[in-house]
Amino acid sequence: MSRDSNPCSLSILLLLVILVISISNYFTFSKIEYHVISSTDTDSSNVISLYQSESIKELRKNALLTAENDRKMLFNASIKATSQDFYKSVKVEAHCAQKERIGEKGDGGKYVCNPKKVKKDCTLLSLGLNNQIGYDQHIYEATSRQCTILGADLDPQNQQTKDSYAKMNGELFAGRIPNEITIPQMLEKAGRKEVELLKIDIEGGEVIALEPLLKDYFVCQIFIEIHGMPSDHLRMLQIIAKYGFRIFNVDENLLCPMCCEYSMINELCMAQFGVVPLGITIPQQIDVRRMDHLDGN
Repeated sequence: MSRDSNPCSLSILLLLVILVISISNYFTFSKIEYHVISSTDTDSSNVISLYQSESIKELRKNALLTAENDRKMLFNASIKATSQDFYKSVKVEAHCAQKERIGEKGDGGKYVCNPKKVKKDCTLLSLGLNNQIGYDQHIYEATSRQCTILGADLDPQNQQTKDSYAKMNGELFAGRIPNEITIPQMLEKAGRKEVELLKIDIEGGEVIALEPLLKDYFVCQIFIEIHGMPSDHLRMLQIIAKYGFRIFNVDENLLCPMCCEYSMINELCMAQFGVVPLGITIPQQIDVRRMDHLDGN
């Protein structure tokens, strides 16, 4: 009799185990779903409210209507105008209602979009220090001290800078970028896979150093100072735009007539930071060739 009852008992036991596992999974996934919904509901509602604003609708409509002409004017300015006229021709391609000046008031400060909206345990990358880390300290605080900050410069930094970075649990790198150390190598050594906010001012090194990063790593916002003639600025902006970035702020450097600060955001990060896309004004290479041909006629 006991032998005959064993298969039945095993079946009941298996059913009970399956039932317990199912109930456990249900509550586990319910908690995950609740966490995802609760963490995104507020952001989503804010973005929806922003998109429904009549002033924003009008701003976007006007930007889209003038985008093609803005692209042509910018191209012409890149080959014919002075640097200052070129900067005036660069139109923003995205609207950030919560721009914040981070760092020094003069040279060295950057306009960041809604820094409090960064993801938890994000990566902040600051390239070009020269022992001036006002931006680094400010952005670390503005993001609620929840991100890892990595800094780099051509030369090793002084002890005060090292101590300040240690207080932020940050990591410093030294070497010429990209000849002696590349940006991806820094991320690999630090064990980071994405970059939330990237500040880059490495005196022209960004021309060859930035694109390899954008090819292999996801970056949300870029704050870059570009040096050179207007055509150099346009070429660098085209490289960045190729990877889905749009300009949301232009800040001319009054101390350097051939330098200008640009703040750009990845299209895939716009909802996260409450940004509205406007018209695309950076002409692609194919647009430049077409414009050049038309001007030649």
